[in-house]
Amino acid sequence: MQPTAQQGPEQPASVSAAKAALRSELRARRRAASPEEREAARRGWAGSAGQLAAWAASGAAAGRPACLAAYLPAATEPDPTAAMAAWHASGLSVLVPLSLPGRRLAWVRWTPELEVARGAHAPVPEPVGGEAADPAGIDLLVVPALAVAEDGTRLGQGGGFYDSFLSGRTVPTVACVGSEEILASVPAEPWDARLDAAWTPEGLRRLTPS
Repeated sequence: MQPTAQQGPEQPASVSAAKAALRSELRARRRAASPEEREAARRGWAGSAGQLAAWAASGAAAGRPACLAAYLPAATEPDPTAAMAAWHASGLSVLVPLSLPGRRLAWVRWTPELEVARGAHAPVPEPVGGEAADPAGIDLLVVPALAVAEDGTRLGQGGGFYDSFLSGRTVPTVACVGSEEILASVPAEPWDARLDAAWTPEGLRRLTPS
């Protein structure tokens, strides 16, 4: 059974409550997944890593490797690290975020050996050290999400870091989610990011803005 999709317009207070209820439902479903299911999903994302690499390469400047940005997953989040390792091994540039005060993100070049610790400003794994990178060079961005709607609206964890970072950016942006987390709609507010595609263990799926 899919999580409950939000139907129809709502007032701000009820949108916030609907988001909280849907987040709770989605988090519970993720916690219920077995280690075997999570590992199978991780292999699925790795198996379709080439689709995202090709998309990134199509927009990369001539004479340099494509640059893909992704993230280091928290305990129950979709895990793109095997795909990230494949990108790195093929010579592509891979970036991961570092949270800063004021809901801002900085970016660091990722390698499989990079040390990781809990972030100082967000309760997620983040890089320790590493080479700082300019996000202007990102050709494709993979973001965490609890769900994404058919029209591309992202439902995140509620921290606001990605909504702030994505505001005004035009780089292709992809939600890493399970196939059951692509919903007909999600409760949304004006600042919620709209994404271009969903990346599930079954592959890449383009979304259609309304």
